[in-house]
Amino acid sequence: MLPLSVVLLVGAVPSPISQVTVFTDQARIVRSATVAAPGTVEFPPLPDTIDASSVRVEAQGAEVRRVDLERLTPEAFRTAEAKQLLTELDGLDTELTRLSREAQALREHRDALLRLHPALPANDNVRPAPKLSPQGWTAALQFQTAQLEAAQKKLRDVELAQRAASRKRETLVNKAERLGNPEFRSGWRVTAVLAGGGQATVSLTYLVHQARWTPTWDVQLDPEKNLVTVSLAGIVSQSSGEDWDDAQLTLSTAIPSSAVKAPKLLTWKIGTTERFIPTPTPVQEYVRPVPTPARTVPVRNEESLVRGWLSQAVGRAISTERDEVDGLRRPDPAYAVDRKKVKERPMPAAPPPPPPSVQAMPMPMADKAMEFSGEEIDGDLAQPESMELEESRPMPMAKAELSRTRSTVSASGYPMQPTSGFSLAPPPGYRAPSYGSDSPVTLAGGYDLSFASRQKETIPSSQGARRVALWSQQWPVSVERKVYPALAKEAYLSAELKNPSQQVLPGGPATLSVGADPAGTAQLKLVSPNEAFTLPLGLDRAIKTVRNVQVVDATEGVVSKDDLSTYAVSIELVNPYRTPVALRVFDQWPLPQANQKDLETKLLDSKPGAIQDTTTGKLEWRLTLAPNEKRTLTFSYQVKRPRGWKLYQQEVRP
Repeated sequence: MLPLSVVLLVGAVPSPISQVTVFTDQARIVRSATVAAPGTVEFPPLPDTIDASSVRVEAQGAEVRRVDLERLTPEAFRTAEAKQLLTELDGLDTELTRLSREAQALREHRDALLRLHPALPANDNVRPAPKLSPQGWTAALQFQTAQLEAAQKKLRDVELAQRAASRKRETLVNKAERLGNPEFRSGWRVTAVLAGGGQATVSLTYLVHQARWTPTWDVQLDPEKNLVTVSLAGIVSQSSGEDWDDAQLTLSTAIPSSAVKAPKLLTWKIGTTERFIPTPTPVQEYVRPVPTPARTVPVRNEESLVRGWLSQAVGRAISTERDEVDGLRRPDPAYAVDRKKVKERPMPAAPPPPPPSVQAMPMPMADKAMEFSGEEIDGDLAQPESMELEESRPMPMAKAELSRTRSTVSASGYPMQPTSGFSLAPPPGYRAPSYGSDSPVTLAGGYDLSFASRQKETIPSSQGARRVALWSQQWPVSVERKVYPALAKEAYLSAELKNPSQQVLPGGPATLSVGADPAGTAQLKLVSPNEAFTLPLGLDRAIKTVRNVQVVDATEGVVSKDDLSTYAVSIELVNPYRTPVALRVFDQWPLPQANQKDLETKLLDSKPGAIQDTTTGKLEWRLTLAPNEKRTLTFSYQVKRPRGWKLYQQEVRP
């Protein structure tokens, strides 16, 4: 009898994966096949990771009459066939051992014959040297040749028998490996019934879990042409249990929705009351749950014993439970053991399930109900309708009792759930989706974006992530360098531009490079078409800055003297390039706190004139340095305070 996996593969039509759409945490798979209609089409078994409710079958050139979805379970272990296979393997091992020893003996006999050659006997220096008669040479050589030919022929026969036995053993080992570890374990079988005539193209569509992707950017600046190449790629990984071989990929930021029952709005009434009447709460009794029975010691039966022998036969380690019973190891092949006499050891009977407890864990009880004032809102709220059950209405109550319905809070501070309580919570089946900061849904900012791979890709299951190229464009930019002499010595390359493409670009991490040299990393944000944004391009270490500060302290006033400090700041800039360089230089002067009325700061001058922001103390110069030009920027400010005051510095975010 053929195993279930072989039967499935024989009956299934070839339907390779043609298209894959990867979402944030799942993927939509499309398989295609060309079949003859009418007839029944059986697809290859699908893994456990699929969403069974998402299976769809469509046909072009035929009509789909019915789609059957069947749950497949792993095939049962065939113990009798395994024991017969082990017996054959033991016989082959014994035969290979005998042939190996016989071949070794024949090689030694052949080598001994090759060492035979005529030689003179030893001379005792007393008698004269004997004379050799050539008449016996012919008989000796004929005997040696005949023995060598016989030994070589027998050795060849033994080696041929060894090769045949080795090939047979390899076939049996492969069979034992498939028998002990079948390829098909569990999954789903999809069968479609088609009506029509002629050739038809059938497509199977379904969703699988354990598939994900995240966007990543590459930004490369060509400083000679003032062009920036922006490329988008996706890091795709999946562990769905099936390989995506040579499939067209589409990476999407959408969230696949499943059909759910919409909630129903009931009447919501709110009223007031002048006094609060406490409502008694019944005491609930709790019963301690039945203790968990002790863990039973596992005992290996005949099936587990034969599985262990199969694992030893194919040269793998035995991955079974610990052997608690002595004497169950596989015997040596040299000793004859009749496995038919091995009886199945009965498993211990499982204890009966414990009776259901009234309450597994006690809930905190309210020691005292909290009193509410008459000004608080009171009334009855409609209980939300369940997504699975029909509408449940509360038991009829008197109008006076409805007006006295109150919320009760336990002593621990958590609201108790009364038997007929009401709330504004969502339906019980609702679960708010949660996505990480690096997920495509979050980086897309709510846009449903999709990007097709530039070529067909292969994404194997559970073998790491693959980088898939999606989109690339070149934009002409005007590069600008931002300099912060008080904070960093390097200049920051950036380009402020509008998105010239008509494509919404999601955010994500970006790798920056200038020419062929890496320049750092950055985090890009979502950019809409024609939206102005700043594109970071890394650091320019060639632009050097030197910032110097000189302080002059003085005293001012006749009666009430004040300390006066004057700060003179100079910034030196050098352009080492052979082309003009546009720079934006940023610096600042300090500002007093709002509650410090006796402290005064004042900007005296700036050369050349800087753009001033009096609310933040920010200074900005916009200039262009000629090739190999050196320029100095200066500004000065005063700090006036009462005599003896000590200054301290505090940074405040704008």
